[in-house]
Amino acid sequence: MASENKILVSPPHISAGISQVLVGSVSYFGTIVVFLLAFYLREFPEVPFPVVGSLLASDGGFGEWTSAGYVLMALWCFHFIRRFVEVLFVHDYRSRLDYLEGVGTPVYYWVFSFWVGLSLRSDLGYVNTHLPLFVIGSLVFLVGEIGNGLSHLQLRSLRSSKNNHLLYQTKSQHVVPHGLMFELVSCPHYFFEIISWLGFSLATWALSVIVFLAATVVTLCFYGYQKHKAYRTEFDGAEGRELYPPNRKALIPFVF
Repeated sequence: MASENKILVSPPHISAGISQVLVGSVSYFGTIVVFLLAFYLREFPEVPFPVVGSLLASDGGFGEWTSAGYVLMALWCFHFIRRFVEVLFVHDYRSRLDYLEGVGTPVYYWVFSFWVGLSLRSDLGYVNTHLPLFVIGSLVFLVGEIGNGLSHLQLRSLRSSKNNHLLYQTKSQHVVPHGLMFELVSCPHYFFEIISWLGFSLATWALSVIVFLAATVVTLCFYGYQKHKAYRTEFDGAEGRELYPPNRKALIPFVF
């Protein structure tokens, strides 16, 4: 689900598989469409709690504000519109996906998108969470979106030949990212994506979103650790190679 964010930069090459641009654009655009279908599809059969609905009891008047579901819909769609745009104009793909991942990626997103869309429908029993959690969660989500987007732009700039002063070049043509959150973790784009879905979970308290958050954490921790290991293996300080910053963590600053 996160294969578009390759940090170690290598020369472009052609291999068998499916285009990441195709898979990413279809996955993210389809996620928006599937969510809207699930959110607006009328006369849907009754779905039992907690498959849909909020896991927290309402605090009174705020729970009656059904428009909160539309705010949450806007946040969800914003994330995947941004990711769709990044696939087309920001990410620099240097490999292709195998066919299993090429098919599995859109299925993964579309299944969760349909479930989340159903979960946030007031006519199927969704009652909004407490107002402070809704506001705090929405703000945390936006912080994650900003950080994730900026990290992707920074990765793009590190690959650009116009910014060679930012690169720490080796014979393999891989580089060590520096600056901003890259000074603390190897994969800040993963860290901020987790922050986004943590905020969305706080704002919704829907089981579907919490499961999606858990799946995201497990997946990105795996990818992040693999990338971190690759960095430390290649940039070992030997034979003139740069020594990878020993205090830099894989995903979570100062922790992991």
